[in-house]
Amino acid sequence: MCSNLGFTQSCGTFEYENYLKTKFPGYTNALEQTRQNSLEAIGKLNKADNDTVYRIPVVFHIVWKSASQNIPDSLIFSQMTVLNECFRHIHKDTGKVRAIFKPVVGDARMEFYLATKDPKGKPTNGIDRFKSTVNDFGDSRGLGEAVKSSFDGGVDAWNSDNYLNIWVCNFTYSGTSLITAYAYPPTNSQFWNAGSFVSSDLQGVVINYNFVGKNSPYPQDAQSLRERTLVHEVGHFLGLRHIWADKNRICTGEDDGLKDTPLCNAANRVCGVNRNSCNEGITDKPDMTENYMDYAAFPCTVMFTKQQTQLMRYNLIYLRPSLYSIKNDLPPPPVYSKISVSPNPTIGSIRIIFDKQGDYKIHLTDIIGQSVDDEYFTVGYNLEHKGRINVAAGIYYITITDSNNVVTKQRILVQ
Repeated sequence: MCSNLGFTQSCGTFEYENYLKTKFPGYTNALEQTRQNSLEAIGKLNKADNDTVYRIPVVFHIVWKSASQNIPDSLIFSQMTVLNECFRHIHKDTGKVRAIFKPVVGDARMEFYLATKDPKGKPTNGIDRFKSTVNDFGDSRGLGEAVKSSFDGGVDAWNSDNYLNIWVCNFTYSGTSLITAYAYPPTNSQFWNAGSFVSSDLQGVVINYNFVGKNSPYPQDAQSLRERTLVHEVGHFLGLRHIWADKNRICTGEDDGLKDTPLCNAANRVCGVNRNSCNEGITDKPDMTENYMDYAAFPCTVMFTKQQTQLMRYNLIYLRPSLYSIKNDLPPPPVYSKISVSPNPTIGSIRIIFDKQGDYKIHLTDIIGQSVDDEYFTVGYNLEHKGRINVAAGIYYITITDSNNVVTKQRILVQ
């Protein structure tokens, strides 16, 4: 979501980039060269790069003055679920992708989790709360950049090489929310001049507090992306552009550089309309209004393309190399071939087949590692256990232990 200032709430990344161009010498050329280099390189990703699942630690800095700005943990937890479902393309409304675009749907194979240790190595839940003396961090550009500075009443970034920093605050211009959120694009390529450009304290996403989480009780513009606002902004943080490349009603000139996002000449804010703003000839397709990097209002946006996910993965691996861990680096738990959990996906019921009798425990966690439920039971001669998972739809991990030894662990999708 980036903005038509004064008309509707939008993403401010395009405006933010224009601001950075005035602040840092050489920013414009470096940004464009970085983008071009990444676009040319994504075809060189090897199979391991493409198949590996990358895990990214997140810290939410909740910077508040009034009680309403101090949003509850539950909204943050639900926001993390949304991030993971969208980046893995496993949300319930994946079926809304039109048939013409289903062949190019991408799974980014990135998973986000709330940080478990702060920069000093102390335990944390990944939610950093700070009561500020500032009620509104907005400025004349509609941005809230001061929230990133403790000197200005905000919170300094946790080491942005190691954390995805998300600042949550109130930022308006004269009481009006012109911008819902904005993000810092990847910068650490060979083209950046460290002598003239220092950005580590600015890297991350800034988002208005009323656009965090599912079913937020706070006021939201009817044309906003709601809980998918942050999905859009993390796309920017990982190097994606708007699919119309911030052009104004023209089909020529700059584009997002990706062939599987059709040309369009402006942002789309209406869902379910077969708008086709640019004719590309024999391969022409309608505007991809269901793309997260467009502006069609919630719940319209439901997909990244394959090339978008490749570009984000390349930028994560090579431009933000300290930010992630490789999920496959974790030692795999023992798996007994005769222990199976089915069906998967499930609508709640599960059936587990064991290879021996005994006392067992099921430990269920959600995708961000929070404990959801524990169940203890005894397996008899039929070597079978039936039960239900009474949780909301989403991704979960089932760990089964026998006398405190893990005997199997697997991911399960609850629909």
